[in-house]
Amino acid sequence: MRTLGRRRAVRTVAAAILAGTVLAQTGAVDPWANSEWSPPPGYHGPVFKLSHDYPTQMPAIPTNPPWIRALGGKPISADNALAYVEAVKNYIGADMRTLITDYDHWNAAQRKWYNLPWMFSIRDPIRGTYHALPQDASSFPLSNLKKKVINDYVLVYYNDVAAYTLGQFWGKTAQEPNFKQTQFLDGSIIIKVALTDALASDWSPLEGAVVWDLYPPVLSGENPSAPTKIVKATVFQLDIIVKDTKTVPRVKNPGAPDSGTGWVFSTLVYDKNIAGDFWARMVPLGAMWGNDPDINSVITPNATLQQNVVNPMAPLYAVETLGYGGRLSGPNDGAVSENNIIDGQPVPRARISSCMSCHGVAEWPLKSSLVPSVNGSADNPSDPNNSFSYFLKPGTVEFNQWFQSRPGDVPQDDGAVALDYDMNMTIKALPLWLKYSGGKTAVRTEMLSQVPKRLQRLLLEPEKVTKTGRLIH
Repeated sequence: MRTLGRRRAVRTVAAAILAGTVLAQTGAVDPWANSEWSPPPGYHGPVFKLSHDYPTQMPAIPTNPPWIRALGGKPISADNALAYVEAVKNYIGADMRTLITDYDHWNAAQRKWYNLPWMFSIRDPIRGTYHALPQDASSFPLSNLKKKVINDYVLVYYNDVAAYTLGQFWGKTAQEPNFKQTQFLDGSIIIKVALTDALASDWSPLEGAVVWDLYPPVLSGENPSAPTKIVKATVFQLDIIVKDTKTVPRVKNPGAPDSGTGWVFSTLVYDKNIAGDFWARMVPLGAMWGNDPDINSVITPNATLQQNVVNPMAPLYAVETLGYGGRLSGPNDGAVSENNIIDGQPVPRARISSCMSCHGVAEWPLKSSLVPSVNGSADNPSDPNNSFSYFLKPGTVEFNQWFQSRPGDVPQDDGAVALDYDMNMTIKALPLWLKYSGGKTAVRTEMLSQVPKRLQRLLLEPEKVTKTGRLIH
């Protein structure tokens, strides 16, 4: 394991750009490093190996894949979307069973699943996971979570079709991203495994679920520090997103922006009451292929969403964290915020996001927060202890900018490059590239100069950014 040297503190934009982790042997940062950290002494099991030999030739793309066939020749809707999700689940099932339950035999490169570069400082060396979102027990008021605070972790893989675009974007060195190559091909599949450090003894819905050993770095101070202990974490969610412009085509709207996201997002959650092995117990929570921009869920709270569907049989702990207006969001995702100030008033619990509303902000440089927060960030300078989150008023024109169904090549903000709903790229890989790569300082300084001041911390402290745009303190 190569040892990474000391990093200078990040205090200004220029310092952040020049700061870097230096490999002692080469004097340069290795963007393809597996992890900055070694497994703990005495650990002899399998370890994470970054899969980055991206295809250089366009992979064969199925013309009529099983998920499209599952629609029965009809437009996607509440009637057939869950069948679509089941078809995708079955398509990746053999690989996911191995990854989740038979890690000794997992070989990502052999199975043609790939990862992003530059994330060595946040990855645990055993599984390659990184910190996601701390959540209070109050986020799950109905399902009897006994642990006061849970810490979540995630792991993201791209299939070979998606990885072809990664290769076009990052090239061989990952030093000079090509922002003209940001759009994924149809047939791209991206999966995110989500875990929590709650165990079955803490939370009864997790009884019988798979538990992983993780060795996560400690997020304290300005940079991560070495892991201190093995963490037991339960697999409880798996997100699957599919680029599918046949099912979700681009629509030209005269006198208005184009619509049609080109993606189908779905979430599987663990259900202990289902018979069979662990993968059989990962059931659809739901699917979404747009943000239902025509439905203002404040004005018409009982309106039936047309671009979202939720499984009526999904377990309670997952349903209680659905997002704004019941839009899709899983228990890992933080779409429900606690302790808020909205329109100057305290709001104990608010549904302020969804899977697609968050990912729809994927752009570079980042000019909007991940969620519709005041002043461009969920952190607030008048609240140094971060006791509250400050959000735009739901249902307003400003709030609804996060709930559009934009195509993946249309950014939320003028002057930014759309990253085709890839939030992993936006808030992790690219900011870490910005932090640790050398050369062309002026170019990177110019990029940051376009970012609202309150959002610069999200790019300068990427190790600590959560999905809601808050920093782990």
